[in-house]
Amino acid sequence: MTTSAAQKLAERNRRLAILIALTLAPRYRLPVADLRAHLDDIGYPCSLDLLRCECAWLVETRLARWHNHDVVELTERGQDVATGNSEVPGVGKPGPGA
Repeated sequence: MTTSAAQKLAERNRRLAILIALTLAPRYRLPVADLRAHLDDIGYPCSLDLLRCECAWLVETRLARWHNHDVVELTERGQDVATGNSEVPGVGKPGPGA
């Protein structure tokens, strides 16, 4: 199954939204369920399964790490990407003022 350009864009933006949410979270951590609710609120609704896959991808790329079961935590590298100080293929770039 091929991924359309629109799906790829949504995927990159969803990953960036996850990283930005973690930069704003206390101790840079959020339970996956809370992260899902946040993504729903900002226009990136997704299934819990898809969100766990996205978090696993962020962990594999060292942008995040699992803190406890179902709690994801931002890494320094992830913070650099979220703030636009670094770029990683597969993650959107923040706009001006990030």
